[in-house]
Amino acid sequence: MATLEDYRILGVSPRATWEEIQRRYRTLVWQYHPDHHPENPEAAAQFRRLAEAYDALRQVRNKPRSAAQKYVRPRFGNKQQIFEEFFGIERPGSPLQQSSGADFRYDLQIPFLAAILGLETDIQVPRDISCRHCGSTGAVPGSGRQECPDCQGRGRKGGPGLLRFGPLCGRCQGRGTTATWVCPHCLGEGYVWRNTRYHLRIPPGTVDGARLHLVGEGGQGFQNGPPGNLEVIIHVEPHFFFSRVGNDLHCRLPVSFAQAALGGKVSVPTLDGYRTLHLPRGTQSGKVFRLPGGGVPGGPQRPAGDQVVEVVVTTPAALSPGQRAILEEFADLQREQLTGA
Repeated sequence: MATLEDYRILGVSPRATWEEIQRRYRTLVWQYHPDHHPENPEAAAQFRRLAEAYDALRQVRNKPRSAAQKYVRPRFGNKQQIFEEFFGIERPGSPLQQSSGADFRYDLQIPFLAAILGLETDIQVPRDISCRHCGSTGAVPGSGRQECPDCQGRGRKGGPGLLRFGPLCGRCQGRGTTATWVCPHCLGEGYVWRNTRYHLRIPPGTVDGARLHLVGEGGQGFQNGPPGNLEVIIHVEPHFFFSRVGNDLHCRLPVSFAQAALGGKVSVPTLDGYRTLHLPRGTQSGKVFRLPGGGVPGGPQRPAGDQVVEVVVTTPAALSPGQRAILEEFADLQREQLTGA
C-alpha cells in the first residue's frame, strides 16, 4: 500500500501524473545508483528506498496506455486455461502460466494504383521490446528477483484452497516474483516501448482487406512465452476513374454527341498511359468495349485482366450560336425523315 512517505522519497506530489513519477524515478535512481557510488553505503540505501517507493506507487497507479495498445488483440489460451480462469481455480504453489504475447494490428491505407501495380513502403509500429539493460528481468543486473510477498508467488491474490477469485496481484503483475531493485530503464516491466520500422513489399494486384502476417513481431509473451504476431490490414483508396471488378478494371469514358454519331478515334486513360479506341459510327451511350490485358497485371497463377470501357454520351449544357444553329438544322432534318416530308 502506497503512503505519503513514498511520494516524499521520490520528491513528487500525490497529484503528480504517472509520467511525472516515472521521470522523477529515472532521475533519482541514476543519481543514487550503487555503481556510481561504490564506496558510499548511504547511496545504496537510498537507491533501495527509491525502488521500494516506486514499486509501492506502481501498484496503486493506473499505468498509461500506449497508443500502440489500440492495435492489441488478446490471445486466448486452451480450454483448460479458460476453464480455470472462469471458475477461479489455481494450481497450488504455481504463479500464472506462460502465455503467448498479444497479436498487434496495423491498418495501412494505400492508393488504388499502388495496389494494382505493387508497392514497397515502410511503416513504424510502437511495440514492446526486451530491455537490454536488465535482460528482460525487470531488475537491476545482479540484484535478482524474490518471491512476491503479496501473493506468495501465486501471481494472484486469492481465497483459500484452490479458489482464487481475487484479482491479478498488483505488485508482481502475475509473475509471482518482484525485482529486488527495479531496473531504471524499463521501470520493472522487463521491456520498453519503441517504434519499430518494417519494410513491406505489397505485391501487384493486392485487394482491399488483404492481410500481411509478420510472425513474432507482436507483443512480448508472458513468463518468457513466445511473442505474438503483427497483422497488417491493407485498405485500398478508391480511384476517381477506375474501379476494380475481379481482375478487370472498369471505367466510364465521356464522349460528345458528335463523336458518338460520327465515330472516330478517342483516347482512353490506361495503366500504361493513353490508348486509342476506335468508336464506330452511331455509338450509343452505355456501349462497352474491352481492352485485352489492360486490367490488373497477371501473375504466376493469375491471368491479366482487361480494361472495360463504358462509353457515356454527354449532352452539352451550354451552346454557342453556331452550335445551336447546327443542331437546329439537324433536328429539322430528323423531323423531315420521320414525317417523310
